[in-house]
Formats: sequence, structure tokens, C-alpha cells
Amino acid sequence: MESTSSYHYPVERYFDNTGYKVVVINPNLVKKSDTSFRRTKTDKEDCFKIANCYFKEEIKSNALKSLNIYDDLTTLNRQYLSLEKSLTALKNRYVRLLDICIPEHENFYLNKMGNSDRSAKYSIKMLNFYYEFPHSEIIASTRIDKLANVLNSSFKRDYLKRFKTVARDIKELSRDSYPGVSEESVETDNLQTTIRIIKSIIKEQALVKNHLIRLAKDTEFFLNINSIPGIGELTTAQIIAELKYITRFDSYKQINAYCGLEPSVYHSGKIKINGRITKSGNGNARKVLYTSIKNITMVAKSHCPNHPILIHYLKKKEKENKSEKECVVSATTKLIRIIFSLCKNNDTFKLTT
Repeated sequence: MESTSSYHYPVERYFDNTGYKVVVINPNLVKKSDTSFRRTKTDKEDCFKIANCYFKEEIKSNALKSLNIYDDLTTLNRQYLSLEKSLTALKNRYVRLLDICIPEHENFYLNKMGNSDRSAKYSIKMLNFYYEFPHSEIIASTRIDKLANVLNSSFKRDYLKRFKTVARDIKELSRDSYPGVSEESVETDNLQTTIRIIKSIIKEQALVKNHLIRLAKDTEFFLNINSIPGIGELTTAQIIAELKYITRFDSYKQINAYCGLEPSVYHSGKIKINGRITKSGNGNARKVLYTSIKNITMVAKSHCPNHPILIHYLKKKEKENKSEKECVVSATTKLIRIIFSLCKNNDTFKLTT
């Protein structure tokens, strides 16, 4: 049967529970496999098209229904990504409200060298602080010890002495601040509401993350992929969730096609052009693999400079003068080859000296 959003699930479940072998095929694959010039569409014709698509070996491995654990992993990862998307939108609104209610807030995160920590504003410490004191005038009129206590409340250990110094600096900056709205403005309430929702989503996302990792550890490929330096438990779980039962593919090239990472080809007469990647496959898998490359290159530069992914990435960037995206995409296909080899041979990653 075709995958039709959420509509095919009841039918799929019925046949699965009654002992039939169920194969769910991507509608794009069915469309591409149809060579007929006729533009007729009936239920009967669709059945023949889907059946004909299944018996084409080159797409069969991508269409087979996976084991339930992999379906559960995919569902969890989609939930995690959905929460992440919502969180990103809320964080953008949160920063906008901070700029209105506490214009000097960027100066709160400066270190001794005068550099700002961009992620500091999203920490639980600062979320709790801004929830209690959502306006510069409120901060300026509050005692230093109370400000310090709220900053310290997010930690199990006592850092009150250090936070008194921080609270003094924040209060001093707030005295010179002139917010875009008054203390009684609705925007002040909006800032508190946004913070409350952000904290709720962070909590829910952490629960989904733990469930995702816990379930992924029960699969046979977790240790193989997690052994690659730069790929943590969450990324490993996400890769398994999107690629599912990896050894169902006959080669790494099929995985490239599944992820939409294979180059488009234009060949006519003497002209042959390899274009950009098709992007016609699993976009979530492509996103996870892209993020994996960024993590691997960052970790490898400091801890394992002989990492094959880093070497491949730098070769494309420095010697072949490729753009950042081209380097990451090329390194992604290299990573897929490594992952496929490790899973196929049930091996762990070993760095060569």
C-alpha cells in the first residue's frame, strides 16, 4: 500500500494484526515507477501501479516495512524535532520580548574578556531570573540579595556569594536601562508566559530525548554508530530512527538516494553534468546527518585530528576550495559509507594512527 499521511495506518494495522505481510511504499516511488502515458486514475489502476512498483528490485529495499521498534523510534524522533521547531520559534519571540522589556540584557552575559555567551539567555538560570523579574525597572528596584537568591535557585550547590556580585552588576546595568514598555505593560506578562511555555517544552523534550535514547540502545546498531567519535547518544538514536534497519539497504548508495544526497545528473549527447543533490529523500535523515558532520568536525579538530571525516572535510574545503555546504554534503556521504560498513560487518569504529 501507499503511505498516505495518517490515513493508511488503520488499514496497515488491520492487515498486520491479521497476519499479512505489510509493505508501505512512498507515493513518490510509485509515481516514478509508472511508465504509462495514460492519465487514468482509479482504485483498480492504483493497485496495479503499487504492485508493479513493489516488484522493482531497486526500490524494494527502501519500501519494506521495518520492525516496530524502528517505527517507534521514528515516531519519537519526529516528536523531538517537532518540539525543537516549536522551541526555536518561541526562543525568537522570547529574545524579542527581552529586547523590549530589558534592553540591556545582552550585557548580562559578558565574561571577563568582554565576550558574550549567546546561549546564556536560554539557560534555566536566566529563564527563572527573567520570569521573576521581567522588566528592567523591577530589577533596578529589587534588593541585591533577592536577585542573587533567584540566580542561585537553579543550582543544587550554593553559589550565593558569587551571584551577589553578578546581581550587583545586573542591577547597576538595569538602572541605566530605558525599556520600550512600562512595567505594567502586557508585554511584561507576555514575557513571563513565553518563558513558562519554553520551560514546559524543554521539560517535555528532555523526556522524549531520554525515551528515544533508551529505545535506540535496544537496537543492534547503537554501539556500532555510537563508537564514531563526535556522534553522541542522541545523534546515534536519531540516525537509527531515520535510517531504521540499516542493513536492509544493499549498498551505501541506496542510503544516499534514500536521504536525497545523491547528485542530480544531466546527460545529453556529449554533455554530462552532475548537479546539486536531489533532496528528494528523507529530509529528517539528511538534517540529522548534516548536524552530525558539524559535530564531528568540531570535536575532531580538538581531540582526534586524524578522524577520516575531518580529513575528508578539510580536503574538500582547503585543497579543492569547495563551499561550506559542499564540504558538509561530501563529508555526509563519507559518513554514510562508514556507518553502513560498521553496521553491515557488526564492527566498531577504530581510528588509524
